[in-house]
Amino acid sequence: MINFLRQSLQKLTDNEFIKNVLTLVSGTSVGQLIPILISPLLTRIYDPEDFAILGVYMSVATILSEIVTGKFELAIMNTDNESEQKSITTLTLYSVIINSLFFLVLFILFFDKIEFLNIEGHQYWKYLLAISVFTLGINKLLLYLNIKRKEYKKVAYSKVSKSIALSIFQSILYFLKYFGLIIGYFISLLVEAITLFKNNKKFIQKSSFSKLTQTFKRHIKFPLYEVPSSLFNIGTIQAPIMLLPNYFGSTFGGFYFQAYKILTMPISLIGGAIGQVFFEQGSIIKDDKDSFSDLVFSTHKKLFYLSIIPLAILSIFGDHIFAFVFGSKWLVAGEYAMIMTPWIFFNFLTSPISTIVVIKEKQNIGFIFIFLMSLFRLTGLLLGIFYFDDMYITIILFSSISAVSYIMYSSFLVYRFLNFSLWKYWSIFFKYGLPVYVLLSLLKYILDEKIF
Repeated sequence: MINFLRQSLQKLTDNEFIKNVLTLVSGTSVGQLIPILISPLLTRIYDPEDFAILGVYMSVATILSEIVTGKFELAIMNTDNESEQKSITTLTLYSVIINSLFFLVLFILFFDKIEFLNIEGHQYWKYLLAISVFTLGINKLLLYLNIKRKEYKKVAYSKVSKSIALSIFQSILYFLKYFGLIIGYFISLLVEAITLFKNNKKFIQKSSFSKLTQTFKRHIKFPLYEVPSSLFNIGTIQAPIMLLPNYFGSTFGGFYFQAYKILTMPISLIGGAIGQVFFEQGSIIKDDKDSFSDLVFSTHKKLFYLSIIPLAILSIFGDHIFAFVFGSKWLVAGEYAMIMTPWIFFNFLTSPISTIVVIKEKQNIGFIFIFLMSLFRLTGLLLGIFYFDDMYITIILFSSISAVSYIMYSSFLVYRFLNFSLWKYWSIFFKYGLPVYVLLSLLKYILDEKIF
């Protein structure tokens, strides 16, 4: 038995994919664990309204960060030599600088005219927002440079450093209310950038205009298709965080943001780590359809096994868990989390392998699908807000449509690019997912004393 366990462990550590994922997850898990552990404190020293303002700030920064790089950082993964990496890095850096300055001008001229952005304190943090967008763009560039060079330990260390800074400054700046949350977030971005920058200075160099033009033309698909795709996808995901406080009040907007943050925090940790390694590995074997298909299916299984139990538990006991961990006033956030878990689950399964269209250089196909997904998702959100005028119905519509959209998108990717059937891909859900959910539902039924 001991020999069997030793051999199994040896196989795991010898597998490059798993070893790289574990490097990222082990380091990043500490980074994500810190904000999770500090959350019960933050929810007791800040009000839901404060989190609603932070949510709007982070959502706008996240959406605009999808534009500033032109998505050229993704092209780094398909490079074959250091010279090309340097050209793409320089092009991306110029894109971040120019676009960030453009957004700063827009903020100065038009920020006050956008209704849903006119929340408390916006006149103070709108300038900080432009710097946050710039820093996020730089961080994206540095992240992919490190992944391309297999610097997974550095990436993990940057996440830990970022989370420590975030937790410390948001905790000690509580007397500034929502501004303390925003400043803590901004400082954490700076810490991450400083950590990732080490040993990457050599990739930032002057390039001739003709060389940059040539690089731009070679990778034109990224700004042409990846930017709109990301903008539609991220924009519609962040839309509830920006719109709900405006139409249902900051308190309920804060509840939604807290539920979203807690659900996506550990999921983005594991899914992000697996997705980054998948992108790097998949770019290498993209022309071997059998090996590439095996990589996708093994990634799919890892994602499923890691997520099914914790998300099933949250989908059934979320209200009680949130009330116990964060305080009784956050029970409503737990109810929102219960509604959102199917969407988060299928998003978790799909997001890492969605880079297939980038690896295969079929961004135009991905753009069409993402556009339709985003359109349906936004329609559900607007119907809930303006037609039903009900917070719960709005979240139900948005989450249900999002879950179905991700199921359809991942099914399309399997059908279009891989050599195994859709049944093989989804059978794991019916064999293990549904039984887990049924058993947990029965357990709750018993605990609620509806049987005994």
